[in-house]
Amino acid sequence: MATPALISVNEAVSRYLLKYKLSTEDAFIYTEHACDVLRELHLYDLPNLVTEKVTVNALGIIEMPTDMIGFNGLYKFVDGYKWQFTQNDNIVTTTTITGGAETQDDDYGEGEAVKDPKTDMYGGVGAVNDYYYKIDWKARRIFLDGTTSDTIMLEYVTSGIELTGTTYVPVMTLPVIDAYLKWRESYWVPGQERYAETRERSYQNALFKVRNLINSMSYDQWHDLFLSITTQVPQR
Repeated sequence: MATPALISVNEAVSRYLLKYKLSTEDAFIYTEHACDVLRELHLYDLPNLVTEKVTVNALGIIEMPTDMIGFNGLYKFVDGYKWQFTQNDNIVTTTTITGGAETQDDDYGEGEAVKDPKTDMYGGVGAVNDYYYKIDWKARRIFLDGTTSDTIMLEYVTSGIELTGTTYVPVMTLPVIDAYLKWRESYWVPGQERYAETRERSYQNALFKVRNLINSMSYDQWHDLFLSITTQVPQR
């Protein structure tokens, strides 16, 4: 039987230590660096998408999932179809504390409905939407216009790092992880600093090869791969 297509991060680190005859005493440090490069892969080259039902509170706000590092879309179900929200940077993303409770003050535009500049006259603007959003990454919140106290669908890019379970990666990323670990090793192992630049180039070359492979795969192939490492999550 052939080797599995997926491998855990812990096993990837163990293999690296074995291949380079390194002590397992530093396994935790190597695992931290492996998780760093995995996050980068998920964010820029190998997006790990999660589709999740999320709760919109009474103020029209969604609290971001803790593992969310990228945004892909928001959808509301209308007559059996997914209706996509449209980004609108005019939505006010502040709230007001009144009597110890979080509220919205319409004097400052909080919670006010976005008005589309549409007209039925000749040359009028089309393609307006009933549902809008604005992301506040600093507060890790998504502010909505058009719905409150609701449940909608959020598609986002996860860090891919499991806190309570096992984190898996496609085996095709192993050369990237190995090259990254060897590069970062240059900064804490005595006497290795002079190799940092060369090892960084090796990491970039390994990353370039994986990118070429990613770009050569069909949508169906990627869909099957992501399903193999995706798990359903409870409603938030």
